[in-house]
Amino acid sequence: MASIHGLTELAALSSGAFAPDEAVQRAAPLLKEELSAEAVFLVYGTESSFRSFGTCSNMKLDDTALWFVNRDLTTRGGPCTFDLRDGRVVDFHDISSRRACDYAAALIPTRSNTGEMLVVRGPWLRGLGVSRARCLRVALPSVALVLDRRLDFSRAQRQRNQVNALANITRVMSESEDLEMVLTGIAGAIAAVTGIDYICVDLVGPDGRVTLRCINSTRPGVEQLRVIWKQAKDRPDAVRDAVLSTRQPMTFPDAQTDERISEGGRNYFIRTLLRSTATFPLLAKDEVLGVLSVASHRPREFTATEVELLEGLAAQVATAIQGIQLYQKLAESREELQRLNEQLQRSMRIEHHVARTDTLTGLPNRRYIEEAMEAECARAARYDQPVCVAMADLDYFKKINDGYGHQTGDDALKFVAGLARQACRSADLVSRWGGDEFVFILPSTTLKNAKRFAERFRQALASAAFAHPKLKKPARMTISLGVAQAGPDTFANANLLLERADKALYAAKAAGRNRTMVAEDKAAHAA
Repeated sequence: MASIHGLTELAALSSGAFAPDEAVQRAAPLLKEELSAEAVFLVYGTESSFRSFGTCSNMKLDDTALWFVNRDLTTRGGPCTFDLRDGRVVDFHDISSRRACDYAAALIPTRSNTGEMLVVRGPWLRGLGVSRARCLRVALPSVALVLDRRLDFSRAQRQRNQVNALANITRVMSESEDLEMVLTGIAGAIAAVTGIDYICVDLVGPDGRVTLRCINSTRPGVEQLRVIWKQAKDRPDAVRDAVLSTRQPMTFPDAQTDERISEGGRNYFIRTLLRSTATFPLLAKDEVLGVLSVASHRPREFTATEVELLEGLAAQVATAIQGIQLYQKLAESREELQRLNEQLQRSMRIEHHVARTDTLTGLPNRRYIEEAMEAECARAARYDQPVCVAMADLDYFKKINDGYGHQTGDDALKFVAGLARQACRSADLVSRWGGDEFVFILPSTTLKNAKRFAERFRQALASAAFAHPKLKKPARMTISLGVAQAGPDTFANANLLLERADKALYAAKAAGRNRTMVAEDKAAHAA
């Protein structure tokens, strides 16, 4: 039974009287007790995956499973229960269902609204029950405040660390053109910023063999150990090979006992008193340049925040490596050297990992929408429900960029993104497709209603005033849209549906802009 005392204590945790870390650490076990659960997780979305704070480390749900849970919660508009079979989420039901269930979940109403969920693992043989379901709903506002404070704290801390590390990396790069010296300096900068004892950067050739190893540490008197490590670069390393193969990091909070490490490796960590280690891939677009490895005498849990920081630093290292290699190849040309240095500085500000969220507008990006489109077409085919897609492109957007600068253009895109969010129902999805193009997915929507939706959004934008300091007076923007409905020929090919909407969009452009065109079969006509 849910207790008033438990809910009161949870509300107190959200008041700000507790540090963000402590509030999360207390909230999860409290919810576990109140909901009679085996484990509780506060899930949040990052640019590339889902992460969580919880009462244990293994949620047993991967990113794909969590994505489907999030979609069901968004579509349903309320909490749900579900089961896990062979790694797949199945049997979604309303939280009031009396059916046996393995999990319960609810959206956490945070400010960022980027996939935050409360996921609770049972099982419950007769469903969650009225009392626990009520407790879950009542707890959500307090949980949202607790999670918001923790995420704000993590973001601020990560940004400070990344800024410090980036400043150090840039300084090191400006002082030398020698790759080994630069990477050794970068390793030292990362060690200083993160407080990790040892940082090792391995560059690998096409055959996977280490061609250069650079090591640095914050600990004094480790020169002999550094020499030994550099000499050992040609020894087999199963962990490094696995990271190079999968392009995914591997973390070992207790390297002395983790059976994923060979017995010889575990013995080495015992002899050297090293407790925790982790290895991250160095990726430059589609190329694997090597790995960044860390090792610590002090036990480290490698929390989601720390992993995100190290992944970001690994991306910066990869960018530095690629830039310096190019720098060395073109050293005979001073003008080319300057161009490459500027290109390197620009590339170091670009997020390396493929993300599902557009960093400018906060909307889902193209990768996300392509996955969602396939899922919605499959759902529509299975349940015999309509689904429509609308593609939108701002009219004469280049004039804003050329006339007032790209910052003004970026702010204009944020303005349009805000109106697009407001236009959507809870089950709808809007994304930034690229440039000044947006895509709407409209589940359970007929072509007639999709036309109305597109026209409402077009008219709302046309009548909205975009104010900006660089504009003498508020500007009004227009947009062209193309609408298409999924049919038997597109259920199995979501790209075909997007192509039809795109053709209708271009027809709207050709017809004079600021209008909606509807694709029916292979033709398009005005809404």
